[in-house]
Amino acid sequence: MKKTKDARDFEDRYSACFVDFGVKTAAGIVIGSMIGSFFLKGYKKWPMFIGGGLGFGMAYTNCENSLNQFLMSMDPKACVVKKTA
Repeated sequence: MKKTKDARDFEDRYSACFVDFGVKTAAGIVIGSMIGSFFLKGYKKWPMFIGGGLGFGMAYTNCENSLNQFLMSMDPKACVVKKTA
């Protein structure tokens, strides 16, 4: 399978991170509240906090990988130290 170059720039990736944070954190809170209310016989708050934290952590990891991949793929310029006499 041939890898294609991702054409998004840094600002696009950075703004996509905020959407990812919101979606994954909200989904974690919703899933955690469903687990707390359906499976634990009553409304418990700790599954919501754990689900939100897991969603936030997954979004953070995805964002970090995306931004690092962009920054590492840039063509670095060699640093030249000039001697002064």
